[in-house]
Formats: sequence, structure tokens, C-alpha cells
Amino acid sequence: MGEVDATKFPLHECPYCGGTTLKIKQRIFGVGEYYVDLESGDIDATELHSGLQHKNTGKYAMCADCGKKLFKVDDSLNVLQN
Repeated sequence: MGEVDATKFPLHECPYCGGTTLKIKQRIFGVGEYYVDLESGDIDATELHSGLQHKNTGKYAMCADCGKKLFKVDDSLNVLQN
């Protein structure tokens, strides 16, 4: 994933509980691979998520702490309404 410009959000904390983390529901699909060393049994999962696709299915930014709706967003996390 990456980072987003948090200055575009109308809130910087949840007005209900004071939480400072939001969550967006996503649908994730695809195929991943991991590698196992035959001698040591070590697992390398660095490529496990590279073949996955993500699509935001949630239409609201939700407080990660209390679960209340904070504001409406589009697929690019642009705020649609306050």
C-alpha cells in the first residue's frame, strides 16, 4: 500500500472516542506464492502479496477503535462528504 495525504481528511481524531486511526474495508483477491528451503525449512514469504489485487469496498472511513462512521470516501480516499 503506501501513504496518503492525511491533510485532506476533515478530522484528525474520532469525535466519538478520540481515536486517531481509521479503517477502510477492502476486498482482496489473487494468488500468492511463498518459498520453502528444502534443507533448512526456512520460509521466504517476500512475494506472498505481490500477486494480490485490492479494491476498497467500504464507502466510509471508520474509526478503527470504536467502529463509528467518520466520513464518506471514494476508492482513492478522496473525501466525498463531511
